[in-house]
Amino acid sequence: IILGVLTAGGTFVVLSSAGPQAQAIPTKSIVIALQNIPERTEITAESIGKADWPEAVVPPGAFETSADVLGKLSLDPIYQGQIILAPMIVDKTKLKETRSNASYLIPDNKVAVAFPITPISGVAGAIQAGDTIDILLTLALPKESTSSAPKTGAALLEGGQITQQMLQDILILQVGAWPTGTAADKQAAAVAVITVALDRQDALALKAAREQGVIELALRKAGDHKVSQTEAVTLPYLDRRFNFKLATGGR
Repeated sequence: IILGVLTAGGTFVVLSSAGPQAQAIPTKSIVIALQNIPERTEITAESIGKADWPEAVVPPGAFETSADVLGKLSLDPIYQGQIILAPMIVDKTKLKETRSNASYLIPDNKVAVAFPITPISGVAGAIQAGDTIDILLTLALPKESTSSAPKTGAALLEGGQITQQMLQDILILQVGAWPTGTAADKQAAAVAVITVALDRQDALALKAAREQGVIELALRKAGDHKVSQTEAVTLPYLDRRFNFKLATGGR
């Protein structure tokens, strides 16, 4: 009996001390991402849901209705569990009345530049909007000798070409032509061109490279944004690395 009284008394003390602290916290039901939503992606019903958040910490721009978010275009990556805010999305239907989607998708301090690709330079069609690439450039080397005599020995290494990794971690904004909402969109989408986001100086460099050399693209692994140092590849480099022995006629 004493144990029971003590137990009951102990329980009473705990409940009495906890009671005044159990105050209801005002909440608000807001729209969140139920799965990762990549940038430049249309938001679907499966990717969003509702969650109750403490009203005091709900950030400005949060949505209370899923319909306000559904069908909008994400401007930045939105991660699972993240509150969807107004600056993260844009209404594509309103964009058609004013300007193209492209201008809203260009990152800060960048410009959009388009250039043509082939099945080889475009990684066999693997590149999609949102991917990142490295740009490889091959230029012709000036010839050191104008002699018309047959080249032998070390003279074989004169002229030729040089290949180097020109730009790294470049964002693909679009593959093919940008949609305009017209019947010509399907045909335009097949155009072999990509649009990339570049710094202004890099945009000039890419234009010059396209006019003076040969460009190919290297597709990066998703999430890889590391900058690497590479050595320019020339005929002497290939000779040295793979031991062709061109300077000695292969001997």
